[in-house]
Amino acid sequence: MRWSARLGRRRILPFAWLFLAGCAWAQSHSGALPRFEDYPVTDFFTREPVAPKLVTPQDQSYAEQLRDGVENGYGVFRDGKEQKGPNFAGNLIVIQWGCGAPCLRMAVVDARTGEVHYPPVSFEGVGKPSFDLPLLAPDQSVGQNPEVQFRLNSSLMVIRATPNSNQSGHASYTFYFQWKANGWTLLRKVPFTR
Repeated sequence: MRWSARLGRRRILPFAWLFLAGCAWAQSHSGALPRFEDYPVTDFFTREPVAPKLVTPQDQSYAEQLRDGVENGYGVFRDGKEQKGPNFAGNLIVIQWGCGAPCLRMAVVDARTGEVHYPPVSFEGVGKPSFDLPLLAPDQSVGQNPEVQFRLNSSLMVIRATPNSNQSGHASYTFYFQWKANGWTLLRKVPFTR
């Protein structure tokens, strides 16, 4: 009797694992989009931010914007107004500045270390090292500045943009990125139309 009970458990165990794996896959591939509250941050930097480390030639080209953002809060938006200090993921300072109409640049500076990071998507695409954000031109409309959303208490950043908009047949997307382990992770990319 004991032998047959063990054999029965051994036959059921692989099916149980398959069932659980299937449930996990279905949950991760469901239609639910990432939400800010799904990526909470509980560690907040409250001291004086470290000056930005201007390492690359591109960092040095925008030294004034980076320093003004970190030291004075210029281009650092939190609660709808410019404010000094972190405004994303607890310790990061997202700095935005214009470069024409329409044109928007963005940098992310770690308030603890002064490290400067590029945004997760640029004019050339995801992960390309540039401060130039892509325009938003859904359905090949006239381009406008991208829509960027983030919060101090979340590691999620949402960007609606049209990378590679200089190419014909370009598509617009809503990108969901997570700031994790000192870098960006693309969580989801959803086609966007108005």
